Amino acid sequence: MNGRYIFISGSASPSCPQRKLDAAQEFVTRFTGEVLRRGGGVVVLAGAEPSTSDDRDAPIIFDWVALRKVARYAATTTEGPRQYARIAMSDAARDSKIDDNNLKLLRDLQQRGVVKLLNIERELYTGGKYREVMTDNADAMLAIGGGKGTYSAGDAMTERGKPILPLDLQLGSSADDGDRALALYWDLTAEPLRFFPNTGQDVANRIDLLSLERGINDIPSVARTAAEMLTRELKSAPRQERPEGAKVRLGRLWESAKEISVVASLVRFAVWMKDLLPFLTTN
Repeated sequence: MNGRYIFISGSASPSCPQRKLDAAQEFVTRFTGEVLRRGGGVVVLAGAEPSTSDDRDAPIIFDWVALRKVARYAATTTEGPRQYARIAMSDAARDSKIDDNNLKLLRDLQQRGVVKLLNIERELYTGGKYREVMTDNADAMLAIGGGKGTYSAGDAMTERGKPILPLDLQLGSSADDGDRALALYWDLTAEPLRFFPNTGQDVANRIDLLSLERGINDIPSVARTAAEMLTRELKSAPRQERPEGAKVRLGRLWESAKEISVVASLVRFAVWMKDLLPFLTTN
């Protein structure tokens, strides 16, 4: 991936079935490893880590799941140090939101010099602001579970002409406001070129290989396929050839022009009918 960064967005409902939550956590761990091995990195949010309320106490967000894999990779790799993660966080997170274990993990990554902190002043820290920072610092996005925030982030990525890979695993969201990665997944199947402007047809032909919902596909294979698809899309168009949202804006402009043309034709037809009406009523 040559220094490209993947924004990992999503979460699960506190009542998510154990099989699905386990599958999501394993997928994020393995996908992060695939991205790192290919020379890329991840973009995540550092804050509180809510978990299920049962005996499992399992995380229902995936940012720290990804960062734990980053930490293991950094501790064992033989490659030279580089930036493995870009981490959005408020300046208040260290004081109150991040628990001790995760704060130690973050300090270790900082000590190794393998992360970049994207600090947001607490007065400006909102859902919209941190998603803006994360989309600005990402080259592509992976969506797994999540609610309105994940769908909003997906919209922001397509506005910038950046690829999005949503998964079909039905997890709900930590805020219990829907399963928007699934909505993005169905959007991808209907409009693959909006999500993958350069390799959309190939992604559409292989979309079944990414399915995790029924538990049939092997999770490590799905993680490798997902990383491969994003790698191919990112390699197909160098950064300097990907103007922000150009294809999306051009498509919308074309659709608007067609709508204007239709409206203009209807107006002309109405005027013609009005002029013709006296002749029709006198005959």
